[in-house]
Amino acid sequence: MVKRLELRFKSGEGKTKVIGVDQPIENLAPLVAQAAMEEIINQDMFEVEGIKPFVEIKDARYVTRTVENIIEEV
Repeated sequence: MVKRLELRFKSGEGKTKVIGVDQPIENLAPLVAQAAMEEIINQDMFEVEGIKPFVEIKDARYVTRTVENIIEEV
């Protein structure tokens, strides 16, 4: 099972933008995630084609995925 932390933001054009973190800390406190996301927004260091991708916190979540190989690498 693979776990990933997704920090989801609203962009300047209202779309959802995601920063994904592989192998995150387990049971991250909501206030810690919120503070980190606010810092990303406050630093205002990202812009893509004139649009800011991280302007508002949408949510943060753990996403768990199970991978089951049916053919192993040979």
